[in-house]
Amino acid sequence: MSNEKEVSIDAQKTELFERTPIPQAVMKMAVPTVLSSLVMVIYNLADTYFVGMLNNSTENAAVTLAAPVLLAFNAVINLFGVGGSSLMSRFLGQKEYAAVRKSSAISFYCALGFSALFSLAFALFHSQLLVVLGTTEDTAATTWQYLRWTTVCGAVPAILNVVLANLVRSEGSALHASIGTMSGCLLNILLDPIFILPFGLGMGAAGAGLATFLSNCTACVYFFVLLWVRRGQTVVCIDPRAFSLDGKIFRQICAVGIPAVIQNLLNVTGMTVLNNFTASYGTTAVAAMGISQKINMIPMYISMGISQGVMPLVGYNYASGNRARMKQAVTFTAKIGIAFILLMVIIYYVGAEGLIGLFMKDEGVIAYGSCFLRGMCLGLVFLAIDFLAVGVFQACGMGTASLAFAILRKIVWRSPHCFS
Repeated sequence: MSNEKEVSIDAQKTELFERTPIPQAVMKMAVPTVLSSLVMVIYNLADTYFVGMLNNSTENAAVTLAAPVLLAFNAVINLFGVGGSSLMSRFLGQKEYAAVRKSSAISFYCALGFSALFSLAFALFHSQLLVVLGTTEDTAATTWQYLRWTTVCGAVPAILNVVLANLVRSEGSALHASIGTMSGCLLNILLDPIFILPFGLGMGAAGAGLATFLSNCTACVYFFVLLWVRRGQTVVCIDPRAFSLDGKIFRQICAVGIPAVIQNLLNVTGMTVLNNFTASYGTTAVAAMGISQKINMIPMYISMGISQGVMPLVGYNYASGNRARMKQAVTFTAKIGIAFILLMVIIYYVGAEGLIGLFMKDEGVIAYGSCFLRGMCLGLVFLAIDFLAVGVFQACGMGTASLAFAILRKIVWRSPHCFS
C-alpha cells in the first residue's frame, strides 16, 4: 500500500475521531446505529405482531421458543464482529492500516466458516435441540418450520450481515453500517404479512422465517456492493488474498471476542431456562413472555445501539492516547442513555396492559405479559449502564472486564421473579 493512499485514508478517518466536537461526534456515530437498532426492534416486533394476528398461541409460542437459537448467532457475531471491529478501531488509532485490513479479512472469513458450521450442526441435530428449547408435541413442528429457514438456510447471511456492519462501523462509517442493516429489516417488515397471513402465502411462523432469511440475504448484498464500490477508499477488506491466520491478530480478536461469546452464551442459557420454566404454565404464558420480551427490546436495543455506536470513537482515542477525549465521549453518552431509559421505564410501567394488548387480544396473555413487562422495567436503568460499560471495555480491548459485567447481570441479578 502506498504512502499516498495511507495519507488519504488517514485524512478521512481522523477528522471524526480526533477533531469533531464530542457531542457531534457521538451523535454522528450513535444516531445511525440507534436508528438501525429501532428498525431491528420493529422487525422483531413485526414477526410477533403478524404471527399474533393469526390468534394462534402455538404459532406465537414457536417464534418465542426459537429465539434462543437466533440469539446464539450472536456468539459468532460477538467473536468476530465485536472482537474484530474493536481491534480495527484500535489499529486505526495507531495508524496501522495494513493490520486493520488483515484483521477485517480474518474476522470476515472466520465468521463465514463458523456460521456455516452452525447451520450444519443445527440441520444434523435439530431433533435433540428442539427438546432442549422446551418445545412440546404442540409446538415442535411449527418451531422447526421457523428454524429451518432462519437457521439451516439463514445462519450464514444472518451472521455475516451483522459482522460486516460492525466492521464498516469500526472505521467511522456508522451511516453505511446502519443503512445495510436497515435495508434487510425493512424488507422483512414488508414481506412478513405477505408470507405469514392468510391473504398472502398463509405460511404462519414458517413464513416469518422465510421473510427473515430473504431480508438477511439482501443486507449482505448491500454490504458486498458497498465494499466493491468503495474499494481503495475503505480499510475494510474481504479480499481472500488478505486472509491468513495471523496468530497475533487472531489472539487479539479473541481477547475481546471470547468474553463477548461467553456473555452471549449466558444470554442464551438464561432465555432457554426462562422459556422452559414458562412452558410449564402453558402456551399462553409462553406467548405472553415472547411478546413482553419483544416489547422490552425497544429500550434494550436502543441502549445497545448507543453503546455500539460510540465504541469506535472510544477505541480510537484510547489507542491513540487521547484519554481525555475518550472520557468526554463516555460521559456524554451515559447522560443521554440514562435520560432516555428513564422515560421508557415510566411509559412501560404505566402502559403495560395496553402495550401487550396491541399484539394479542387475549386476557390471559395480557395478564401474564403485563406482569412480565413491569418486572423487566425494574432493571432497565441498570441495563443501560451495563451496556455502556461493556461497550467501553470491549472498545479498549478489555474483554475480561466486560465479561465481569455480564456475569453480574445474568447470574447474580437474573431470576424468574415474575412467577413467584
